Amino acid sequence: MRRAVIAALAAAMIVAGCTARPSPRPVPAPVGSVPSADEILASLAHRRAAVLALRAMARVSYVSPDESRTVRQLLVVARPDRLRLEIFSPFGTVFVLAAADGRLAAWARDEATVYRGSASAENLQRYAQVDLSVPTAVDLLLATPPLRDSDSSVVSVDGDAIELWQDLGDLVQAAWFSGALEPLRYEQRAADGRVLLRTSFGDYAGGTAAAPIAGQVVIEQPQAQRRLDIALSDVEVNPVLPDSVFALVAPTGSAVVDLDHTTP
Repeated sequence: MRRAVIAALAAAMIVAGCTARPSPRPVPAPVGSVPSADEILASLAHRRAAVLALRAMARVSYVSPDESRTVRQLLVVARPDRLRLEIFSPFGTVFVLAAADGRLAAWARDEATVYRGSASAENLQRYAQVDLSVPTAVDLLLATPPLRDSDSSVVSVDGDAIELWQDLGDLVQAAWFSGALEPLRYEQRAADGRVLLRTSFGDYAGGTAAAPIAGQVVIEQPQAQRRLDIALSDVEVNPVLPDSVFALVAPTGSAVVDLDHTTP
């Protein structure tokens, strides 16, 4: 199953972690010189409302200490927690993963097996190589960093980008935006400064007039030394997606395995 799916969500190069240290609090920008935290979060909320789903072809690359793969796949995502991907070969579909409403299923043709279980970060990591909740994965694929409304939000200027920083106690979130408030980068850090998750967004095009789509999404988990790189093409924004798109019917003759009662 692992070799059929190893690149299911994306990438290319690994950034090793450095000695952990607390994340420094950025210096707030002078009032009126940049958008406020409320304005940035409102822009992000508008982007979420404008782009609810997409269907696209994706060139997905994956690199880890153990191996690297590149595959071409169909990717379908819809807010808040719906995801489908299909990996192809010259001889047809070799792998399907579908998640919706808190449930996940995966099928590998070479194993003639359907794996079903909760849509947990653990189960997504088994078959998509990213240790994320499905809603967080959907948010990142749609270029909307999962920031929160928080009194701890601090806005600063970082080079040509606008940074919004949030200290949530056991977790620090930081996101960088262009002058047009397009998301450029997002990080989650532990309280001691270790980067747990880093995502970058680029090649904005298409989408809606108010919210272009990021055609390139890179997801890194430095602690696990994993990097996923997703390049989208033939993008459809807000297509009509019936529930059946996110359901996986077991092909005739397939075995069925309960993921939540199986040792990885």
